[in-house]
Amino acid sequence: MGADRNGADAMQSKRQRAGFRHFEQGNRHFGRGQYAEARTHFEKALRHDPDNPSLLFYLGACHCSLDDNETGLALIRRSLARSRGLADEGNRWWNASSFLFFAGEFEEARRTMLKAIELLPDKITPMYNYCNMAKPRLDDPVVARIRALIEGGTLTSRGLSYAYYGLAKAYEREGDHQTAWDYALKGGAAYGVQCNLDDENVERIIRANTARALTRRPCGGDPSEAPVFIAGMPRSGTTFTETILSLHPEVLAAGELSGARTAEILAMSWASQNAPIANAFEHVRHIPPELEEVAAGYLMSQVDNMAQGRAYARFTDKLPENVFRLGLISRMFPNARVIVIHRHPLDNCVSCLFQRFNDIQYSYTNSIDTLAVQYKAYQRVLAHWREVLPLRMLEINYQQLVGDFEPQVRRIIEFLELPWDPAVLDPGKSTRTVKTATAGQIRDGVNTKSVDRWKRYGDRIAPLIEALGGMDQIEAWAAQGRTDSPAGPIAAASDAA
Repeated sequence: MGADRNGADAMQSKRQRAGFRHFEQGNRHFGRGQYAEARTHFEKALRHDPDNPSLLFYLGACHCSLDDNETGLALIRRSLARSRGLADEGNRWWNASSFLFFAGEFEEARRTMLKAIELLPDKITPMYNYCNMAKPRLDDPVVARIRALIEGGTLTSRGLSYAYYGLAKAYEREGDHQTAWDYALKGGAAYGVQCNLDDENVERIIRANTARALTRRPCGGDPSEAPVFIAGMPRSGTTFTETILSLHPEVLAAGELSGARTAEILAMSWASQNAPIANAFEHVRHIPPELEEVAAGYLMSQVDNMAQGRAYARFTDKLPENVFRLGLISRMFPNARVIVIHRHPLDNCVSCLFQRFNDIQYSYTNSIDTLAVQYKAYQRVLAHWREVLPLRMLEINYQQLVGDFEPQVRRIIEFLELPWDPAVLDPGKSTRTVKTATAGQIRDGVNTKSVDRWKRYGDRIAPLIEALGGMDQIEAWAAQGRTDSPAGPIAAASDAA
């Protein structure tokens, strides 16, 4: 009997070690965004420990990240049922709410976030997340709890930023737009500006990416016609545009890929060590074909990981900041297409000011002055690309897209050289995971509720108008991408810039 027990214990220990190894490997893949590989390891780990709440949650998260929300949410719900009393139960409910929200299960997401707040009564971030998804009224108990935390004086500057942004959402819901504006600016000030693209760096990008530099020799990148880069400012309509395209059977919507950002870092590093460059932005003049091939291969590996064997004629990468690295992208994918989304500058900037971005890359949105600098940098660089970029580029006006929907969608489909499919006309029916703070608006489908939002804020908007250069300049930018502009969509944009 003793020998049998020892043998059984040894077998159990061996199974546990094997399960833990798969869990560790799954975590590594998950952290890199390699969700298909992570899913395989989590599935193997779960065979050794089928009721482990962490494994259930991670496996569910993989399925959701691969747009299998039905399977993913079922696993996440099983994880919650097995998490009662555990030390990380509150965090699990908090994270579960985000996956529910991104999958379009808004009421369940709201209830789940309330449970997380109950379990984490002193943690401000879930309260902000609740305000972002539920848009509560001022008499909501969560709003009262946020006020109490502010008055308690224990929040860090980071915590205060979440609290103020949360109150901005509540005042916006009540129609007190000017107070909402004040709280949004307080939230940005508490968070601070940690990165910004100044005029000098914009000038360096322009000087480095000349027509000659971009066409100096045959590209070493991938000649595929599949890549479609959707670019613009954050909160300009890039997610909405990608959601439209995701409904086409020949399009793989890949979301915001890190591949081009990683390629830029790699290229800058190589050039700084191997080429006589004055600044890092000159990398595009010097990187060898082999590096262009490696960079393109890395991004394509991200896409293939998401595709899981599914055939596609086009894939989308909607990372907004790619607008500043289109020169490098033209070397990585010489046959790629670019779609630039233009939203009215004031609507675009107001939406940025009200959003608490987690990515440090977007911390310039935390003040009017730095946001205006970034917006003008975007316009300068875009005007340059119109002159020198050796890629096909289509410019779409967001207001015209939502106001004259089918003709504009047909423009996009024709630009991508895809057969027409009427499914693209109903973006509200998309079942894909939409990882954006405004997932609720995306699920609403086509609407014009956010058009002319800037007019709600009265004289509070004046400093933003001044920082952008005045209304004449703003209205010229607002005409970009419109097909009903007297000069046409591209020419009008060039004149405006």
